[in-house]
Amino acid sequence: MQTKKNIQRHEQGFALLISLIVVGVVLSVGMTILDLSIKQVRLSTSSRDSETAFHASNAGAECARYWRREKSDTPDQENTDAMVLGEDVDVSCFGSDEIDISPESGQNEPKITVGTGKSYLYKYEFTWGAGNDRCTKINTIVTTADIDSPGPVLIANIKTLIPSYPEDTTECEPGSQCTILSSRGYNKPCPAGEGAFGYGTVEREVLLQF
Repeated sequence: MQTKKNIQRHEQGFALLISLIVVGVVLSVGMTILDLSIKQVRLSTSSRDSETAFHASNAGAECARYWRREKSDTPDQENTDAMVLGEDVDVSCFGSDEIDISPESGQNEPKITVGTGKSYLYKYEFTWGAGNDRCTKINTIVTTADIDSPGPVLIANIKTLIPSYPEDTTECEPGSQCTILSSRGYNKPCPAGEGAFGYGTVEREVLLQF
């Protein structure tokens, strides 16, 4: 009789152990599935934000190139490029109102260190998209090298203006007009003034040189 009771106690203890093991395995599998689901959601969100930022940068590059090549003529001098002359220009992208931009002067501008010519920096930005959910910031460096320049014009201070540019200097041959264009896109609206973007901001950039 005592032996039978001992066997029943051992069987109950074994059943409890098996139950704990099964519960542990189920919880482990459940936590793994939950972790994978959370990572999948994060990856999906990151992919969406990256696509939004890239679209903003690519669209900005197309708009900036349009204004640089087609719509920067002065009204009183046909076929004269206003950006080459360093004049104010009106630009509009993505259906926004036109904004008037002037070339930068002072420390934040391209410097010609060798040869003769002129170089100007135009900076502008737009918040746009469905619900104003994206930002595009554009920097355009426009340089003219004089035809009688003793050699290629050397443009310096580029990485200060466009940090992703591979070198801090570049050359523009005599008689040429050279343009470096940076379009940075973000998955959030442009911050007001000199404010910074918040947490979770994704930046993508398109560089053009012609």
